[in-house]
Amino acid sequence: IAFVPSPGSRPKDPLYFIAELRGKVKVVTNDRTVYTFAENLVSARPRKELPDIEGETGMAGICLDPKRGYVFVTLAYRDANDVLRNNIVRLQSKPETFSIQAGAQVDFRQIFAEYEAAVSHQIGGCQVHNDLLYVSVADGRQTVQSQQINSVLGKVLRMTLDGRPDPKNPFYRPNADKTAASYVWAYGFRNPFGLRVVDGKVLVAENGSGIDRFVEV
Repeated sequence: IAFVPSPGSRPKDPLYFIAELRGKVKVVTNDRTVYTFAENLVSARPRKELPDIEGETGMAGICLDPKRGYVFVTLAYRDANDVLRNNIVRLQSKPETFSIQAGAQVDFRQIFAEYEAAVSHQIGGCQVHNDLLYVSVADGRQTVQSQQINSVLGKVLRMTLDGRPDPKNPFYRPNADKTAASYVWAYGFRNPFGLRVVDGKVLVAENGSGIDRFVEV
């Protein structure tokens, strides 16, 4: 769920957005009416449904940029070769107060195109802070890649709202700004499924195999 920080005053102005696992984004307005803001963001259904672990695959995170009316969602999908991949989709809406239906849609799948996700170990939460997008990404059950800077797996990524790496990222190189390393803001995660920026602090809730942890990154 992502709340609009300063909702409009009209009954049909959006109050909060809801990301549904199977690819719909709903919006609830001030008068508590529920609308479908966007759908079919995840086209293929999992091979098995919940409570099977395969059923966890799908849309994971949602976050807002009120200044531009952007709604970002994170998700996992299967490509043409049936390989599970991560993606970020940016949906256009009305600046400041948003709207009940999405406009233009842009996806950032090229960032993740070379890296295989895994069931339950996919992309996670997102947050817009100071005009930058923070996104947590699990290790795709490829644990060693968490420590490899040239991989987007097992990381917290930081990018512009157009999907480009932030030049202030620690491993950014101007002549290699399209590489995974340029997007990396923090590394060494297993399954950082929850992310929130509070008072400038980036907080991550991470799922472990035997124990979970809550960290300030």
